[in-house]
Amino acid sequence: MNSNTQSKVDHYLELLNALKEKVSDEGNAVRILAEISKDQRMDQMREERESMNGEPATTKQLQYLKTLGVQVAPGLTKKQASRLIDGAATGREE
Repeated sequence: MNSNTQSKVDHYLELLNALKEKVSDEGNAVRILAEISKDQRMDQMREERESMNGEPATTKQLQYLKTLGVQVAPGLTKKQASRLIDGAATGREE
């Protein structure tokens, strides 16, 4: 295991132990830790979306939108494509 991975594992174990102390139930502590991990990933995805503002949509995004049956306007950006994909995947047109 490389040092970066080991560092992350150690961090998650520390969090898990702190959560177990607070909730006195390992099952709930694990579920809370999973939610924290999801929240962190969503924050990372939001940051990535913001950083791609203005860049043209990728070929993969355009192909997936076509697969989803979404009409694509010329000049679509990565950010706009990402929002369209999210909307189509959840049933909400953005």
